[in-house]
Amino acid sequence: MENNQKEILFSVPGRMVNLEEFIKTSYREPEKLDELGTDIQCGCKLTIPDKYKVKHPLCIISHGSGGIGSDTQLFVDSLSHRGIASLVVDSFTGRNVTILDWSDAKQTYIAPKDRALETLNAYNFLKNNSYLTRNLDLDKLACVGFSWGADTMANLMAYYGEELPEDTFYSLVYGNLWPFERRYFKGRDHDITLYHGTDDNWTSAEKSKLFAEHTNSEFVEFWGCTHGFCKPGKDGVIEKGQTINYHVDYPVPTEVKAVWGMVASTGKLWHDTDFKTVDAKMDYDQLATERVIADIVTKLKG
Repeated sequence: MENNQKEILFSVPGRMVNLEEFIKTSYREPEKLDELGTDIQCGCKLTIPDKYKVKHPLCIISHGSGGIGSDTQLFVDSLSHRGIASLVVDSFTGRNVTILDWSDAKQTYIAPKDRALETLNAYNFLKNNSYLTRNLDLDKLACVGFSWGADTMANLMAYYGEELPEDTFYSLVYGNLWPFERRYFKGRDHDITLYHGTDDNWTSAEKSKLFAEHTNSEFVEFWGCTHGFCKPGKDGVIEKGQTINYHVDYPVPTEVKAVWGMVASTGKLWHDTDFKTVDAKMDYDQLATERVIADIVTKLKG
């Protein structure tokens, strides 16, 4: 930690939902999905670059299905060096989860909408406790999410975007974002850029491009990059047997609760389309990562 850097730890409310109950309710009573779950606390860390300066813009960072890792820390450090504060929300520890195991997607799942709500709770905690955040300019906000974290940030925009500053920048990095839900059309009213590698076979660059087309957003494609290009230390890693859904021909729009209802009733992802897995390659790419960081810095300080 830098000499003048300041870190603040706190927790906010979240909820934990039993997957089996979630799937059954999606099929039988989808209107009651928001009533499911038990209360938990989600840990958060605010990093302020210089405790003696004020008006630092803020970037909220949402981790992927592997939890908080090298990508999270890289962005915290890189943004701090550029005078941007960061807020990281830990969606796993309070649920006693280490990673989401996509080799068995029927057993592990945390809805991005639930993660979006706890992210909003963390931002509102800062707004409501100004004595802790006199160093921040909470009206200058960016939100970056990696993989499952990108889906979280898309849900934050779709469900709670009106509760955040109007010019909030959303950086969606190799997200799944499929199916395309009706609320995603709200992206037309927000500042969004999507980033994907051409060689990503865990999530689909084509689905990110489709999201961009339907929301009039920016799409940046990195030639030769795989999934996890923002995650140092993942060079050449193969994640075997990871469940995908981008092969499914969902209509636009399709709601996620309808997908889980189909899983509950037929055991399939959609009508006659079965679950499918891939061996996903991951490689870190410094240039692609620097582009994502540079765009956040430009939006917040340019």
